[in-house]
Amino acid sequence: MRTWAEIDLDSLAYNIKKIKKLSHNKEIMAIIKADAYGMGAVTIARELSNLGINIFGVSSLEEAIELRNYSVTDDILILAGMYEEELELAKRYNLQITVTNFDQLEQVAQKDLDIPIHIKVDTGMGRVGFNPGDVKSALKFAKEKNLNIIGIYSHLSVADESNEESIEYTKKQLEKFKEFEKIENIKYIHILNSGGILKFGENRKDNLVRSGIILYGVYGEGLIEGLKRVFTLKSKVLFIKTLEEDSDISYGRTAKAKKGEMIATISVGYADGFRREFSNVGDVEIHGIKCPIVGKVCMDMLMVKIPKEIKEKIEIGDEVIVMGEDIFEKSKLINISIYELFTGLSRRVGRVYLKHGVPHIVNNLIGKI
Repeated sequence: MRTWAEIDLDSLAYNIKKIKKLSHNKEIMAIIKADAYGMGAVTIARELSNLGINIFGVSSLEEAIELRNYSVTDDILILAGMYEEELELAKRYNLQITVTNFDQLEQVAQKDLDIPIHIKVDTGMGRVGFNPGDVKSALKFAKEKNLNIIGIYSHLSVADESNEESIEYTKKQLEKFKEFEKIENIKYIHILNSGGILKFGENRKDNLVRSGIILYGVYGEGLIEGLKRVFTLKSKVLFIKTLEEDSDISYGRTAKAKKGEMIATISVGYADGFRREFSNVGDVEIHGIKCPIVGKVCMDMLMVKIPKEIKEKIEIGDEVIVMGEDIFEKSKLINISIYELFTGLSRRVGRVYLKHGVPHIVNNLIGKI
């Protein structure tokens, strides 16, 4: 493989144990939407199932069906609400659904579907969900129609931010949700997402937490102390040359290199998910040394300037760390979130799952190797 993501399953297992402690031993719903944040939903779900996780959250019906088609039999909740035409398929594939308004409740009732439902409450995200004052009526309607309500939940919008205003806003959301924690005979009551688990887990009456990006040792504000980083993006040196004259580098001639400088071409580009915004400002690591990106990142390649410390070492085929310990710094450098760097990985980037430091499963475009 030219470019691949290494995913350390031992670190994933370590993080699950730590998250269990952070959440005061509540049940964990692993959020594996967007292909498990780029980590590979099917493989991650199977691994987490072996680690005792038995409920997963995805965004869409399509994501859920993919898991079912690959023999993932654990509970799966579709988080992003449902269209009417999707309801029968959700029932057929034994899925749990999120209901966000009265129309959706009525549609389930009209179709006479015995399908597990989570009621979504909008406590301040401003995206989807019942207003808090409408929940009692929704539950009354569900009881009258004999609907299978197994969960009630909400979502925190700024729980992963540490400024005082965000902390106070999150506390207000949690306070709004308190009245729903008292509801009896509902299996799952949940509001804590990744940021909530880390900062607001004390003295809560909910019984389920939703763990997303912290499974991989990071969240919106960077690496998490006490958790292990799971992900590293790697590539290889494709070409090396020492310039015989001053030269322009890459599309648009946005960078110049001087005679005698060594330029290496790396087999990763924006079609792999390494953003073009890193042009002329980012770097990669070769032989433990930072190598600055020179010129625009291309679709399939990028060029870097080789420092003098490794000019005598570097060879074609050498391993390149594209994003690793520095992933948060890279996200800040181009003013995007870690989420975007993770979920932007394309399918042509191979996924190499490590156990005990060696490849355990290797997935790429030509299948499992």
